[in-house]
Amino acid sequence: MTSLSALFKPNLSYSICRTIFSRNKFSSAYFKPKYVKKKIPKHHKIPLFEKEEIILAPKVPVKPKQLFDYFLVLDIEATCDSPNNVEPPEIIEFPVLKINAQTFETESIFHSYVRPVINPELTNFCIELTGIIQGMVNDEPEFKEVYQNFLQWLEKEHILKPGVKFAFVTCSDPDLNYFFPLQCRVSGIEVPACMKEWICVKRSFTDIHPYTWPDNISKMLEYCELKSEGDLHSGIDDAKNIARIIKDLAERGVVFKINGFKETHF
Repeated sequence: MTSLSALFKPNLSYSICRTIFSRNKFSSAYFKPKYVKKKIPKHHKIPLFEKEEIILAPKVPVKPKQLFDYFLVLDIEATCDSPNNVEPPEIIEFPVLKINAQTFETESIFHSYVRPVINPELTNFCIELTGIIQGMVNDEPEFKEVYQNFLQWLEKEHILKPGVKFAFVTCSDPDLNYFFPLQCRVSGIEVPACMKEWICVKRSFTDIHPYTWPDNISKMLEYCELKSEGDLHSGIDDAKNIARIIKDLAERGVVFKINGFKETHF
């Protein structure tokens, strides 16, 4: 059997490889290894053991022109539990912000709570994490109705009008690569083409010095020197914070591009 050391290039020590390979919360090696000086190339994540302070590129005198007319900032909350998750996770909060891509002002908001049908009772873990209590979803429509209301909102806001360029924006990929398409399968809805690609803000951070990959919204706010507003894991509050983050990145010269694509088969 090939040894672990033989799988890696000679210039990376076996001890470091073993630590990186086995580092997870179930492993005895779940600790930060000693600092290793390493040059960080563009579009690479800064290692978890990187000690350098993250300082983003300075703001530019004039924001660059964006490729889109509007950004639709979305942050989904779904049923969940721990240590064993709820199967399947169902959407329970669906907020979308319409952001003018030139001014970065919020022009309209779609926001709805959603009643789950397969596992209608929210777990204590889910309630504590999201702040969504049972009474907030009991009388809300199922996702199929919420989705139709969302499409009507898009029509009302002229987003689907020919010639209008828009892109969905998420904190990370799972919102549109997992939670939304899975809910569509559960609800018997076809995933629209416009929601099979998106702007992942985490990935957009790798377009700007120092080309880092933030762990979460809290880290993104910290790097942008912004204070968090509202409650973490509240879908609407997270969406508003994401909107503040993309405005800050644009002021630092970022031109947002589609960088996330649906890879799931449901």
